[in-house]
Amino acid sequence: MCRRRWGAFGRCRPAPHGTPRYRLMTRHPRLPFSERPRLPDVASGFEAIEWAAPPRPALAAVLDDAATTVYGVIPAKALFAVLGGLASLALLPWTFCLAWIGGCLGLEAWGWIATRPPARGSAPGWGRRASFIGAYLAINGWWLLLGVLLWRTGGPIGQSVAAVVFTVVVALVFLLFHNTPMTFLMAGAGPAFGVIAVFAFEEAWDWRRMAIVWVVLGLGLLFCLGRAIETPSAQDGQRRLNHALKNYAILADNITDVIARSDLTGAYEYLSPACLPILGYRPEELIGVSRMDLVDPDCADIGLGAFGRMLADVSRTEVITVRLRHKAGHWLWVQSSVKLVSEDGRPVGLIDVSRDVTAQVETNAALERARLEAEAATRAKDEFLANISHEIRTPMNGILGALHLLKVEPISPQGRELMRLAEDSGRMLSQLLNDILDLSRIDSGQFDLIPEPVQVGEILNGVAGLLDEEARAKGLDLHWTAKGGETWIAADPVRLRQAMFNLIGNAVKFTPVGHIAVRLEVGPVEGGALRVTIEVEDTGVGIAAEAQDGLFERFRQARGDMARDFGGAGLGLSITRSLVRLMGGDVTFSSVEGKGSVFRLVFDAQPAVAPVAADAVEPGLLSGLNILLVEDNPTNRVVAHTLLTSLGADVVEAEDGHEGLAAARDGAFDLVLMDIQMPRMDGMACARAIRALDGPVRQVPILALTANVMAHQLDAYRAAGMDGVVAKPISPGLLIAEIGRLVEDTETFEPAATGETGALA
Repeated sequence: MCRRRWGAFGRCRPAPHGTPRYRLMTRHPRLPFSERPRLPDVASGFEAIEWAAPPRPALAAVLDDAATTVYGVIPAKALFAVLGGLASLALLPWTFCLAWIGGCLGLEAWGWIATRPPARGSAPGWGRRASFIGAYLAINGWWLLLGVLLWRTGGPIGQSVAAVVFTVVVALVFLLFHNTPMTFLMAGAGPAFGVIAVFAFEEAWDWRRMAIVWVVLGLGLLFCLGRAIETPSAQDGQRRLNHALKNYAILADNITDVIARSDLTGAYEYLSPACLPILGYRPEELIGVSRMDLVDPDCADIGLGAFGRMLADVSRTEVITVRLRHKAGHWLWVQSSVKLVSEDGRPVGLIDVSRDVTAQVETNAALERARLEAEAATRAKDEFLANISHEIRTPMNGILGALHLLKVEPISPQGRELMRLAEDSGRMLSQLLNDILDLSRIDSGQFDLIPEPVQVGEILNGVAGLLDEEARAKGLDLHWTAKGGETWIAADPVRLRQAMFNLIGNAVKFTPVGHIAVRLEVGPVEGGALRVTIEVEDTGVGIAAEAQDGLFERFRQARGDMARDFGGAGLGLSITRSLVRLMGGDVTFSSVEGKGSVFRLVFDAQPAVAPVAADAVEPGLLSGLNILLVEDNPTNRVVAHTLLTSLGADVVEAEDGHEGLAAARDGAFDLVLMDIQMPRMDGMACARAIRALDGPVRQVPILALTANVMAHQLDAYRAAGMDGVVAKPISPGLLIAEIGRLVEDTETFEPAATGETGALA
């Protein structure tokens, strides 16, 4: 079956074969079919509509194609003019004239029926079609009748003049001016009054003939008047159509996106001019080309998947991004918004709007690469920090442990002072290492607070008491007050102590002369919470106005020479604000250069119940405990062994994981102290192996002794079967407290709770 293109009441021409559809097209010869818009509700003869042709029997198809060919090939209006002229010359009998009129009517009716779509409302209505046919027949009929009458009543000259005038008028009416109101009035009314005039001058009047004439005249005038009135509507529709075409042409020519239409096979039927700058092809080069011929085979599944989803839901619009090949041969990324075109609920094609997003895709790819590189760098940083932490903490553990054990040895006062200085330096180095690890944890979101019942006043007394000696050495007056400080709240004591130490320590560091006042206040707020406010006021160097905005930035100090004059890495305030914000509060300040500063720490906490006081650590506290110590570093083994035995514990040593596993299998222990990084078999592998043994040994508590205490590492220890962790350098008090928790002697031991020591829960 072939596709036909029909001009309404005019000429039609065969269309290319291969597409089983009919199209009724607007009369606009300057535009190709694919660019002609569809405008509903315009005058007869100017609607542009589409539909799917219904199935037809073979014979009906042959007759339809034959009639269509005749109707399309023969110029209808020229044929009417010639036949009208011949009839007016009375060269043909009346029967032929009647047959001619009937043929005109039949041909017009056949053209209407053959092109009428199955869906009502898509084609001109019966009223418009009847109006046109009635006016058409009235015009032809009246001119034919006038010509016959003039031929019969006039002489040779009159006959010749009538024939010539008739032929010229009919030709002009049907070939040139058939769409003007005046032409229809003249064409309909002119010959009608001519007929009346012929009858009026005729000697033999017959009222019956005149009655028929008046009836026919009235009908003819009615049809012609209706057509004349309708013609401006048609012209208005044509003007609106031309205006719409102009607007569509402007949009298509200037829009930077490619607008395309294709059939269900993907073959392009129309592309806007924007395809030339984007794809390098002129629109006509891609007509009939399948879009899949341009798509990268790696992206074919994307388009097919979108097509399947649209078939399942015809109202769905898919937005896909695929690679298309440019005419020059390179690939570019194109984002398309695709939608099915459906008629009567059946999909008939695709329409899409596409744009070049190559730059955007490349930018996103660069950002993704940068993200992956940043994540890799972060992982490398974390691994580096973990390794350097282990490498520093391990010898530091030995140094501080040895210094702790030396306190019970007989040493001269001068030697004891040197020992104190060495221990203070080691703890300062450990604190700097802790600050760096805290930054890494905060950045990675792995920093956890461990709240427990605390008295903020007690923490302040401890911090201020430690710093008071340094302040007195500089000639400063450090005094503090604690209003409500005896109240118990739920907070992380280690982090709270760290924040206080940073604020008060900075005040002591940056105050050459004068005083430092610390005010603590704990009071109730709405909701039953308690608000903790700590103010640290000093008479120090102050902070310049231009440096205040960046005061809490990392590795930054108010002046470049402060690191030389006062020391420090510029991390304390940044870490302090981060810690307090994790508590739900904030740190603010006010400062005047040369006069001093006031720092204000505020956060809310829930009330807490006072815990049972812990007993003092006494010799023999661990009597009766059999402890397996697995540690590869000889110094650390000596320090830990000496500390544990001094408290009454029985200790068995193992130098690596293999020896530790063998000792655990053969002995009966109440606790295993396990280093993590060891040769041959590390601590986690040894812990997993112990948990896989049979018998009571698989339930023995395992406490990790390690310098690697980042959040993801604590998760790994828990997964390996360990029950707790104590960070190196080891604090004897924290180690004893954690041992007490694991052996469940709650009457003697208080659970340790710090960010680096505690249960792996």
